[in-house]
Amino acid sequence: MKEDTENEAFESVLQALGALEWVLVQIVFNVRARTAVGFQQYLSDAGVKIPESIIKSQKWCGAFQRAPSVAYHRNGFGGLLRDRLVALGFEEDLIRNAMDGLEQDVLELCLDVESAVARELLGDLYRFGVALPGAIVDSSRWREVFARKQRELPSGAASIVREGKDTSVFQSVKKGRVSNSYAARVIV
Repeated sequence: MKEDTENEAFESVLQALGALEWVLVQIVFNVRARTAVGFQQYLSDAGVKIPESIIKSQKWCGAFQRAPSVAYHRNGFGGLLRDRLVALGFEEDLIRNAMDGLEQDVLELCLDVESAVARELLGDLYRFGVALPGAIVDSSRWREVFARKQRELPSGAASIVREGKDTSVFQSVKKGRVSNSYAARVIV
């Protein structure tokens, strides 16, 4: 009987992690797309065109042609996750405490993803021979994005940034290892 209760608890935690993973993956894809399109618009206004070979490449195609995929919720992304956790039977107080810490972690993740995407796109532009004037990269609008100190991204988020492909954000957790990454901080 005790084993059944432990198995149910474990399954609930896995479902909660799955819900969190889905939300985080969608957020990373959204930040990637918004950063790429925003940078493209800024460059266009400055008279610099991103080559079609980059925009249509397998790596960047999704970023330039993807609509945001996280559904709107009156309480933001946390509302989607909160609703799922309530449906799974988690206690309201436990959910509220977890969400308070999670929101700051997600904000930090979004800022790190934004900087990583901007740097990745800038690197691809340079590799394709597009030289940007220093004034564009150092503009007040983008200077903070490029200068921001960025922590190491979880492997799934890094994969989305680098390749535009989704791999499991919680891969190390599923394997039983907990690293010092966003995913580990969220779980602990």
